[in-house]
Amino acid sequence: MVCQNCGQREAAALVLTVVNNQVKKLALCASCAGEIAPAGALDGLAAALGALSPRERAHHGRCPDCRTSFAEFRETGRFGCPRCYEHFLPQVQGLLPRVHAGAYRHRGKTPGRR
Repeated sequence: MVCQNCGQREAAALVLTVVNNQVKKLALCASCAGEIAPAGALDGLAAALGALSPRERAHHGRCPDCRTSFAEFRETGRFGCPRCYEHFLPQVQGLLPRVHAGAYRHRGKTPGRR
């Protein structure tokens, strides 16, 4: 997609603006996006929002035993060894309620229960 501001470069950012309850979307190249919001202008807001998040940031390392990365787990849905659960615990805890219908522990199946 081409930048909607300059029309010359490839768009690298999608900027959403809300004015009078109207949402405007602009696909901008890095240069035009930098003019609208210079690098660092929103760093304080990003840091504040990051501090509100209860989940820790994804650990970019690998499991010390099997060398599986969290990205590989996200792609396959499977860990490489039991130690992966300990190593990636902060990231997995955020996924558990979605996987187990709002619970942090697997309760198994019960006949007649959905």
